[in-house]
Amino acid sequence: MLKSFWEDIVHQFRMGSVIIRLIIICIAIFVCMETLHLILWSSQRDALYATIYHWVALPYDLTVLIRKPWTIISYMFVHAGVGHILYNMLWLYWFGEIYQLYMRDRRALAVFFGGGLAGAALSITAYHILPPLRPLVPEATLVGASAGIEAIMFAATALNPDHKIRLFFIGEVPLKFVALGIFILNYVAITYGNPGGEIAHIGGAIFGFTYIKSLQSGRDWFAPLDWVSRRLSRSGRNMKATHVSRGATATQPERPSSEQKRLDEILDKISKSGYSSLSKEEKDFLFKYSNK
Repeated sequence: MLKSFWEDIVHQFRMGSVIIRLIIICIAIFVCMETLHLILWSSQRDALYATIYHWVALPYDLTVLIRKPWTIISYMFVHAGVGHILYNMLWLYWFGEIYQLYMRDRRALAVFFGGGLAGAALSITAYHILPPLRPLVPEATLVGASAGIEAIMFAATALNPDHKIRLFFIGEVPLKFVALGIFILNYVAITYGNPGGEIAHIGGAIFGFTYIKSLQSGRDWFAPLDWVSRRLSRSGRNMKATHVSRGATATQPERPSSEQKRLDEILDKISKSGYSSLSKEEKDFLFKYSNK
């Protein structure tokens, strides 16, 4: 049973979407951290775990951050408890599914990390500017994937604000109202127990929404990534070519079906002009395809 379970996870990681891979990585890191915590706690070395935890959490003190630059990334994969990671992974799965309906894996990783960086930058700035938060800078840290998740959420909202999602006891609600409600909750919660986290959420949300709007206006902030990807891909093909024997015949890449081509055209149109730019026939095609 355990072997089958492990094989399923490996298969999902290899073949799944970027969102699924992010979820698996976050859960795996959480389980490893909690296992380490249990071991150190049982041997009465809790202080050592606190040291390790702060080694991967993002510090608000810039003098410390300079000495721990990796925390700009590592903080996004560390969570402060079961409730924290459960809440985050559910949101990432739900809104990641909506994002991928219109963009598939395109820029999903870039939006996640971009939102995480934007959220961290806004939160650190707020702690150094706002008088009530300044005294907390030396000890304050930030953890969690929330900022990157909110970037995915608001990117999905920008792609199609009228996308319907079903809420318990309420029914179908346009995505724009759900996103607006979450944004307002983040805003009003700043003065309560977790100001750094709430501000980071807002930074991630602004990043995700702004990126899609910029993409739809013809400016892709991550276009250089395509150039790097092409160069790496070309290098990989050249390396493979040197290992092909003389008697071998090159296999032709599989050509996309007409249906797949049609889907690609529609998704490209959404990323450039938004869901509202689709014709009724295109919307029907997308709906039928997503329900297969």
